Amino acid sequence: MLPFRKHVFVCTNSKPDDDGCCAARGSEQVLQKLRAEISARKLQREIHVTACGSLGTCGHGPNMVVHPDGTWYSGVNVNDIAEIVEQHLVSGKVVEVERLAWLDHEKLHQTIAENRAKSQAKRAG
Repeated sequence: MLPFRKHVFVCTNSKPDDDGCCAARGSEQVLQKLRAEISARKLQREIHVTACGSLGTCGHGPNMVVHPDGTWYSGVNVNDIAEIVEQHLVSGKVVEVERLAWLDHEKLHQTIAENRAKSQAKRAG
């Protein structure tokens, strides 16, 4: 048995030279709203929420990933949280809104690879 039924990672990464990062797009508010919603529904023993660094989908944030499902959400705002909690975390159905869920996994892989290359190029100077 898993210690938690779901584990949600919310990117709170901050980049001083890039306003496309999740922190600049309100990820801290999304994280707090998600934790409050989980707490209000008394789901803390079933659903664990973790703040994390970059998920690689910069420019599309705030971003979050639900495990063990492997479902990626982007462009999440505080108004989306109740629906994600009710529909996905409680009922087990992905919120299939194109602006939220990465339904095209090839595009997801491509976006992560492009962002990784940009990040490596910046570090190389």
